[in-house]
Amino acid sequence: MMKSVRFWLYFGCPYQTGAMKTKNTILSLLRRQNLTVNELADRLGVTRNAIIIPLKQLEADGLVDGKSRRGSGAGKPPTEFGAVAGTEDSDSGAYKPFLQKVINTLPSYLERHEIEKLMGEIGSSLAQEVKTDTSDSFEARLDAALQFLDGIGAGTSKEETETHITIRSYSCPLGRAVREDPCVCSAMERFFADVTGGDVREECKRDGRLLCQFIITPKD
Repeated sequence: MMKSVRFWLYFGCPYQTGAMKTKNTILSLLRRQNLTVNELADRLGVTRNAIIIPLKQLEADGLVDGKSRRGSGAGKPPTEFGAVAGTEDSDSGAYKPFLQKVINTLPSYLERHEIEKLMGEIGSSLAQEVKTDTSDSFEARLDAALQFLDGIGAGTSKEETETHITIRSYSCPLGRAVREDPCVCSAMERFFADVTGGDVREECKRDGRLLCQFIITPKD
């Protein structure tokens, strides 16, 4: 009975939070110190099997790793697990409000043309994260850009005509920042221009529900 109580205190009801809270609880412990499977099970008052599956998922996600414990005496040393350095903010919710404050503060220090230039440089830097080759076609580079944006939550769609391509997204991943200042859209305009090599015009709709919209014309 006590094990069950301790289990739900740590993990919560599975019908409410599921495996995600289990993983987060283990990750929180491993950020404090390295622990073996047995030690994790003892801390949480559960069986080894209740630890192994979420622990393997955390390993696959690149959030924790395991190594043999030194100085553990005779026999095969146990594997202890710890949080991977650089993943401390993997579940952080601070970036959106922080970005909003940065956008709000920029006009106090920079002229409008300087802000636009800065956003362009940010867009170019972001474009470098997209893996393309100089020999890739315009279509291949555009698809790579859309795949990258979809990976960060953009949910893009593409509409083609004889002269241009319209890219739309109804789930802007930078929505809060865009509402603070539309200059953020110019960063994405530059992003598309650098990745595709085409002429890009931003036509985002910011009244009511946000609609990201970019018109891209391939260069001859």
